[in-house]
Amino acid sequence: MKIFFFITKSEQGGAQTHVAQLTKFFLSQGDQVAVMSAPGGWLEEETKRLGATFYPNAWLANSVNPLRLWKASRLLLAAVKNNQPDLVACHSTMTGLLGRFVINNRIPTIFTAHGWSFTQGTKRSRRVILPWLERLTAHFCSMIICVSKNDLQLARTHRIAPKEKLTVVYNGVETSESFASAQDDKNQSVIQRRPQADEGSQSHILFIGRLAPPKDPFLLLKSISFLPPSIRQRIQITFIGDGPQKPELQKAIREFSLDQQVELTGALTRRQVLERLKMADIFVLPTRYEGLPYSILEAMAQGLPVIASNVGGIKEAVGSDAGIMVPPNDPLALRDAIERLAVEPKLCAHMGRVGQERVVSRFNVQTMCERTREIYRSML
Repeated sequence: MKIFFFITKSEQGGAQTHVAQLTKFFLSQGDQVAVMSAPGGWLEEETKRLGATFYPNAWLANSVNPLRLWKASRLLLAAVKNNQPDLVACHSTMTGLLGRFVINNRIPTIFTAHGWSFTQGTKRSRRVILPWLERLTAHFCSMIICVSKNDLQLARTHRIAPKEKLTVVYNGVETSESFASAQDDKNQSVIQRRPQADEGSQSHILFIGRLAPPKDPFLLLKSISFLPPSIRQRIQITFIGDGPQKPELQKAIREFSLDQQVELTGALTRRQVLERLKMADIFVLPTRYEGLPYSILEAMAQGLPVIASNVGGIKEAVGSDAGIMVPPNDPLALRDAIERLAVEPKLCAHMGRVGQERVVSRFNVQTMCERTREIYRSML
């Protein structure tokens, strides 16, 4: 099977991680893989490292400029003609629309929606225009994969496509590294983490995400400022990620007088991220809208309790027993959740174990890849 992945950006992110995981899996199955995206980012490097073909398309961007779209389309058609794939798989909103319209299902085409761009919390203009565009381009593909049941229901509510054209495949993360040191005693933590914090000791909070909307790192800072002084002074926060809002975040850290308690690491490698996860106590992700973030699944795989905004498909992973869900844009609710876990280390440990087990059983990368391959083959 020859597969052609089409995605807008090459920078490291959830959709790009998803494509890289599938690329690695399909190559291991003896399939041929090509990837097209904007050049110069992590995905390009990863594609080449894995041994797949990479087609750069410098005209790809989150832009509706007609000239850019026309030039991007020309490069897409040329690459598809050169590669002769059996199937085209589109990822991200812009390439999802463009790829389906240009290919027109002349080659079986699948679109994976990594969270709909018209979901609640997005701009009103998006919620008006994008459902109409998605309904139109749904005619030009064989199947639409949603990464959560929430996104599947959203697609049905907006009548994006017939029921038989919609399915769910949860995102998955690797668990072999997390559970390589598992021991016979099932009640013992399987991750070599630092000892669980005692009540009254320092609590280390970790945030992973691009410093740009829809993520809301400013809400985390605000909620920390509302904590009682006795708890606030023993909170440490690490922000992993980069983005256009980094200077603004640095300014906010100074304004909240949290300079000594906050670390901004910038973007890190996967290995470095895993090491940081092992040293943290709580994972927090305030966000305005989402599909199903990889960062949350990675945190759960490493045994961390999760505090996250109740948006998108996050609740399907975290539930009420692997963490605490809070309303978006509610600093007081976020404060209360942080305070609760900061003073209840046993609850943190319990939620962490529940999250680990859930990732292994429902959100592992092997299951995700095998299910995706079944869908791809059925479309041929």
